[in-house]
Amino acid sequence: MTTATADAAVTLARARAPQIVILLAASAEATKELECLRQLRSEQPRARFVFIAQASSENLAIDALHAGAERYLRGPVDAAVLQRTVEALRDPDIVGGSASALVGGERFIGTSQASDALRTQLKRVAGCASNVLISGETGTGKELVAELIHANGPRASKPLVCLNTTAIPDALVESELFGHERGSFTGATMTQRGKLSAANGGTAFLDEIGDVSLAFQAKLLRAIESKTVHPLGSERAVPVDVRFIAATNQDLQKSANEGRFRWDLYYRLNVVRVDVPPLRERIGDIPLLVEHFIGQLNRDLGRSIRGLSQRSMDALRTYHWPGNIRELRNVIEALLVNLAPETAGIVDIPPLVLRQLTAAASSPGSERERILQTLAATNWNKTKAADRLNCSRMTLYRRLHQLDLKTRRD
Repeated sequence: MTTATADAAVTLARARAPQIVILLAASAEATKELECLRQLRSEQPRARFVFIAQASSENLAIDALHAGAERYLRGPVDAAVLQRTVEALRDPDIVGGSASALVGGERFIGTSQASDALRTQLKRVAGCASNVLISGETGTGKELVAELIHANGPRASKPLVCLNTTAIPDALVESELFGHERGSFTGATMTQRGKLSAANGGTAFLDEIGDVSLAFQAKLLRAIESKTVHPLGSERAVPVDVRFIAATNQDLQKSANEGRFRWDLYYRLNVVRVDVPPLRERIGDIPLLVEHFIGQLNRDLGRSIRGLSQRSMDALRTYHWPGNIRELRNVIEALLVNLAPETAGIVDIPPLVLRQLTAAASSPGSERERILQTLAATNWNKTKAADRLNCSRMTLYRRLHQLDLKTRRD
């Protein structure tokens, strides 16, 4: 299906709901094409967009990516290159079902480059038997990543037992992890199987492992190394076959250097490392995430909201999201809860919230922090950092100079 004008493209997309849209911009400004891209992105959140510029420029590339394009190509484009681009976007792990990530388990929503890279890594990690350490900021979805690894691995038919390690007092660690016999301590009125025995043959997910005490760490390490547990009040060792997946929002190497985390436990858990990117490094995923959350909340609240206005989506894309996906969901939930029950269709974020998001996004301090965090995450590789920030390497250098940020490596 082809059209000659932007208006015709919008009309056709409404009628056919395409999976992939290719926009060709002939002029250097590409004003109509960019506006068409923004409108289509708002109305067709499941579609993937390729933007081809016959008169390409750095600013146009940035504008196209900010408007929602997943791929930007400089014209004229070789037919083979375009075919490979379209085939990549048609990957069944990316297109359909709101970009479901892996078979089984919950869905990992996202079509950005960072999400694609994480999806590819999770496929490899799921198939191995090694312990996994998942690192990432609060609210990035580390528990979901653990569920996907388990659901797509050889232990998927066995239990996934989740332990909120910070909620277990030191006095109850052995009972919770290893179990206890009746009468083994005051209040033990019945025999109880421990969490690790419950996970036998499957996976134990240890959330916020960086916050546990050294005493907890020692007992956990002993179980990992011996592959056995000793229930309280029992003289026999119970063998357990468990894959461990741990998650943390802390720098465990720093904690180990400071004596707050055991190096031997760190090496046992950090066999395979998965770093979950923050939302500010996967801004392109926001439309799909918003669609997903609105769909969930429509069902939960009995609403009929179709989506957010373009102005609202632009504000969400420019905000730096310190609370990550959890914060985004909270914003959408607060919006829907506070709407009148009869509200339907396309809605706006309330003016006060919109002003707060816009003010935070335009703050030099927030941009400075965002750039520094991205550089740190890429080991100060300017090319990788520019890609994550959706800008060119030269634009990144200009912003570094304007913000008076010193570079470490080139």
